Amino acid sequence: MNKKTILLSFPLLSLALTSCEQVINWEDHLGEYVFTMKYHDDFNILQLTDIHWNVNTSAASSKQYLDKVIKEADAHVKEADATAKIDLIELTGDQFMLANTYHVKTFVEYMETKAVEYGFKYAIIWGNHDRHGLYSPNWLADQYRKASNCIYIEPEDNLYGRSNFVINLSTNGTDDPEHDSVVWQIANLDSGASFSESPLAIGRNYDYIREDQTQWWINENIRAHNAPTIAYYHIPQQDNKIAWDLIKEGGATFKNKFFKLEGFGDADKPEYASDFISKGKDKGTLKAAFMGHAHNVDWTVDFEGVVVGLGVKTGPELYYAHIDPNSSEKDMIDGLASVNASLPADKKINEKFDLIGASLVTIKDATTFELEHLYLNEREGTSDFVRWVKW
Repeated sequence: MNKKTILLSFPLLSLALTSCEQVINWEDHLGEYVFTMKYHDDFNILQLTDIHWNVNTSAASSKQYLDKVIKEADAHVKEADATAKIDLIELTGDQFMLANTYHVKTFVEYMETKAVEYGFKYAIIWGNHDRHGLYSPNWLADQYRKASNCIYIEPEDNLYGRSNFVINLSTNGTDDPEHDSVVWQIANLDSGASFSESPLAIGRNYDYIREDQTQWWINENIRAHNAPTIAYYHIPQQDNKIAWDLIKEGGATFKNKFFKLEGFGDADKPEYASDFISKGKDKGTLKAAFMGHAHNVDWTVDFEGVVVGLGVKTGPELYYAHIDPNSSEKDMIDGLASVNASLPADKKINEKFDLIGASLVTIKDATTFELEHLYLNEREGTSDFVRWVKW
């Protein structure tokens, strides 16, 4: 898609403003979608999702919450190794919703400050609501491009969407497929929008990962000599719904954990069917796919060899689930039981809390990774509610 095209339609007038930049064919420019980092065992990726800064957001209080999440994650990874750190933060969409330019600039400046303080890079993925703001999508993309520690690649191309790029974790930290080995590949994809690409943000239906995006990742993965891959995007795809239905019907014994308290939007509609996870399973190199979007869900499932999961919604903006141990709702009871099963006796959850926090992936070595969910609630006049739960 030509991302620099803005189309405004009125009953008697159509106006198209198109960039003069040459549109590249993605198949001929695979190297332009690659960012490289040097691989090491215990590589830590913190997922923040659905932060939803908007015109009513208090930047000061929201930054205070993010401060606590990042500080807690940094301390957590240092428990086993004092030299460990957060290596990469994946922001998996809906950083904003009805935000203005002040909030965007403040957020990017905040992330830059924290990147320097903690020594991480951060990658940006578009969500549906990021296009729903008091700015043009092109302006927002430019803010990401200009940020020194932000990983954001968006060529002017014919590939659907905006934030399609890979982060190759290679032995020497170079993009040299012939002489440097990619140990893991992190694939970032734009799963679409419910709003148009124009500054007016005219509403439309939700979207999905298109066939050309799937083929693009397959080609990038082949270029990286079929490295094991973890994918990040925003909107859950049809496979989430398929796996959930199989579990509910008792027809499958997939490992599943955490809370599933709302649906997956339009993921089960035929017109939104995506082949990304199914093709990844067939290829054998897609090991996990993590997303956001559904605020009342942090559910994760091992779906026929691919770990498919939603990250914990980050922060209290907009809506989120209120977990009540005394609830009679079956999905809440089951979710709490799955969480408590892996917690020590003194850490089991027996009090109310909100389903907000973050998710942490630790790539242990060339073949394995671990997943943990963090629940962090701020509380006045007492210690904050903090729980780390392993997948």
